[in-house]
Amino acid sequence: MIDLSLYDYAVFDCDGVILDSNRLKTEAFARALEGDSEKYIDKMIAYHKANGGVSRYKKFRYYFQEINPHEDVEKNAKKAISRFAEIVYEGLMKCDYITGAVDFIKQVKEKGLQLFVVSGSDQEELREVFSKRGIASLFIAIYGSPFTKIENMNKVIAKVDAQKRGIFFGDSKLDMEAAEEFGLDFIFVSGASEWSEGVSLVNKKHYCSIHDFQFQSIEQVL
Repeated sequence: MIDLSLYDYAVFDCDGVILDSNRLKTEAFARALEGDSEKYIDKMIAYHKANGGVSRYKKFRYYFQEINPHEDVEKNAKKAISRFAEIVYEGLMKCDYITGAVDFIKQVKEKGLQLFVVSGSDQEELREVFSKRGIASLFIAIYGSPFTKIENMNKVIAKVDAQKRGIFFGDSKLDMEAAEEFGLDFIFVSGASEWSEGVSLVNKKHYCSIHDFQFQSIEQVL
């Protein structure tokens, strides 16, 4: 299925791959915009789900520019982002891990691969959450927004030999595109994904798909 002996490093998205937090983020977008018209909030949720991996900064600016236009985009976006961050931080500290994810990551690390997180989540928030949850030390680096996944993948490549072979575990179209951009093999983690076209597109491209990381041992993935 996946021969990890072929790889030198592995990249993991966070939401829906390490933490079971996709639904939490979706609900947080709605709560951060509480008081606005339901039709606008519904459009925002649809935009959010269709653009998994895109930062909250870009999404809220889009909302106040395109979905529910306001004169002072930055001021309104900043307020919504602040509300969103408060809601999300509490949720990230409490939410479950994707089944088997931490054990799998530990086993991959024991195999000698360098591990990275490349997420659309806020970088400082994610580093703090991972530190407090005791998993930050599993990774060489944890990268997030406001930098894009492409910008953050460039940072990963700068830390590894460009000739090294990598694998990317993600649950969104943006994850797949980032993997393709940098020549990493892509593994679609489908169980908690909100990418509606994910399964069909991943199958069409003949990428490997897993529901979660529930393996009795890493050898079951090989």
